[in-house]
Amino acid sequence: MSESPSPEAGSGRRSTPTPERRVDILVALGIILPVVVALSVALIGREDDPLAGSLPPATSTLTSATVVCPAGLDAAAGPVRAVRVPDVPGGKVAIRTGRAPVDAESNGTTEGVTRKGAAVTVEAEAGVVVPSSRGVTVLEGRGDAAPGLVAGRGDRLAVPECRAPAYDEWLVGVSASARYATTLELVNPDDGDAVVDIELLGAAGPEDEPALRGIQVPGHSIKRIELAKAAPRATSTAAHLTVTRGRVTATTRNTWDPLGRGRITTDFLPTVAEPATSSLMLGIPEKSVSPTLFVANPGDDEVRVTTRLVTAEAVFTPTDAKEIAVAPHSMKAVRLDAILSDDTAKGAVGLALESTGPVASSLRLISNDDLVLLAPVPELRDPAAVVVPAGAKTLLLGGATRTGVVHVKSYDAAGKALAEKRVEVGPDRAASVTLPPKAVTVEIEARNTRISAVVSIPVKGRQPGLATIRVRPAELRSRIPVVVPQ
Repeated sequence: MSESPSPEAGSGRRSTPTPERRVDILVALGIILPVVVALSVALIGREDDPLAGSLPPATSTLTSATVVCPAGLDAAAGPVRAVRVPDVPGGKVAIRTGRAPVDAESNGTTEGVTRKGAAVTVEAEAGVVVPSSRGVTVLEGRGDAAPGLVAGRGDRLAVPECRAPAYDEWLVGVSASARYATTLELVNPDDGDAVVDIELLGAAGPEDEPALRGIQVPGHSIKRIELAKAAPRATSTAAHLTVTRGRVTATTRNTWDPLGRGRITTDFLPTVAEPATSSLMLGIPEKSVSPTLFVANPGDDEVRVTTRLVTAEAVFTPTDAKEIAVAPHSMKAVRLDAILSDDTAKGAVGLALESTGPVASSLRLISNDDLVLLAPVPELRDPAAVVVPAGAKTLLLGGATRTGVVHVKSYDAAGKALAEKRVEVGPDRAASVTLPPKAVTVEIEARNTRISAVVSIPVKGRQPGLATIRVRPAELRSRIPVVVPQ
């Protein structure tokens, strides 16, 4: 067989070349890059996120502080004294004052205003009396004048607490009857309006009261509400106060009337910042009449509460102390005559509560025909100061988390140091310090432990009684919440 000749170039035939396969670079990148990105995201997602979960708020230098002193019981109330906690330089403080309380109208409410006054300079280790401050007084410090600002009144029989505005707190044991009546004072320290809601918890559960919802407090104004007229009821309740707009400082005056020839007395009911499973009330007198414990349970489950007595030697549960069961969303009143009798409670200065769930509480009793109201005492983590009236008084210390030492220093009205004492404290006992009669300012600084403190002020004479004032922590730093993107 002969081979066929190959066609020659230019013979009129065109050869067909075999096509080569080429991948477009853009198409390749379009396929590969999404895969790489997806894998990278998956790998990153598997790494631990240092910002995941809730983080504690950050702290910074306090640049603005507001302290509100409620009005005294009557026109004879003493003026406000402003001081500093230890080691704070201080500065000039702006002042606004209002008139002394007036009688409420037929509907049980009154309103007033605070007006701008002359500024005062509050320096370290030197107090100053605020002029024209027998009524509501608002102190505002900015810059160096903000940290460590403390104020108080020199009244002896009923001492109100001067404190910063709060947004959510409890008033346990308020009432709106003829025998035991409550007046609520709301102070708005700011320019804008404030709105307050009050929810009541009774023995049978929540009690609806439309008159206590959406309470408006205009800027720089004072609103006083007599519950016996605005929201009358026969039994005591717990009030949960929530500020839904603006800022407000609330103060509660409770008046006990025996409805006969007995003595009518009034005391300030301390607030409870938040329910807790463990709390301590200091200031129980040696002899008391009708001691009543109020326990509010805001939770969804029944709570069981154990009561313990605190003395200078020990903390113990009395034999006659029974466990207290409190239904959910309710308040229970329990008489403590059995455990606060003369024999059982000899030497007791405090009452400690332990519960299976968070509760808010208070203690009401009569001492020398005078109404005495106690509530849980806040912990002190930093140096603190308190303004006290002249005369006999005792500082009670308790709730130590470990063995430590508390330094107590007292000053007179001129800022002169009167006494300085070191007190050893422990977690299983209380301690007491007799303060100089001329002392009007007391500084407390705990070492190696947290501590709670109350000043007990016995009153003798024609109108005997007992007053107590809790030592509250002063604002030294601002707490800034950490915001993390989702």
